Amino acid sequence: MRRFRTHYDNLQVKENASPEVIQAAWISLRRKWHPDHHPDQPQQAERIRQLIDEAYQVLSDPQRRRDHDAWVRVQQAGFDAVDPAPVGVQPGLPGRVNSARRPGPLRLTLITLGWIVVLALLWWAFDDYLERREFPNRNLAIAEGGSTELVLRRNHVGQYLAPGTINGGPVTFLLDTGATQVSVPEHLADDLGLQPGRRGRALTANGPVDIRHTLIPEVALGPFVLRNVSGHINPGMTSDQVLLGMSVLKHLDFAQREGQLILTLP
Repeated sequence: MRRFRTHYDNLQVKENASPEVIQAAWISLRRKWHPDHHPDQPQQAERIRQLIDEAYQVLSDPQRRRDHDAWVRVQQAGFDAVDPAPVGVQPGLPGRVNSARRPGPLRLTLITLGWIVVLALLWWAFDDYLERREFPNRNLAIAEGGSTELVLRRNHVGQYLAPGTINGGPVTFLLDTGATQVSVPEHLADDLGLQPGRRGRALTANGPVDIRHTLIPEVALGPFVLRNVSGHINPGMTSDQVLLGMSVLKHLDFAQREGQLILTLP
């Protein structure tokens, strides 16, 4: 197991990830760690966003990425190296041990880095546990047209979250049979290529809110792709989740069984 972190680790992508995958991961993580989503720890969220931004700046630049890859290989070689055998007493100097046996600055640095890596891995594992608890379907990957069924697991608060796309842009859907249409947070609308249409009013958990109706050219959820879907742009939504309402779900059959939601084509 590697004992140091790289920019690939910070963006949660593989070292052979394409530029498109790197950009999508950067966008998703920046949204996840927006300080507004972490009111109890805004400074920590901002520090994490800075690490994510720095990783993207390096990996999105071909030359800087090559330099980073070279640094990774050097670090890996250093961690994989075997310590030399202990050096004995120097000839002609009885009782005086060769100074090479004493821990030098390099070894002390490696020990310090080792502890930093251990703490970072513990933090990463805990964060990964929390995210899996909140979003058990986050790694869902089904090729378009590869299946006619989609099975989603319920999270710890009883919600069904699923990754998908709107006009090719990655989003997180919250399936909501109580919503009439697809409700998109206003701060995501431009990135997803949505055009605001006529004004309207929608009733939310926080009361009525002004919205802008829109027609979504393409919505993709697992193997299902729907086009020209009715939706609206909602300025009252502060999260990055898109409510997937009945304007999409009415085209699918769905049933709940043992903490799972099973979606199929009728």
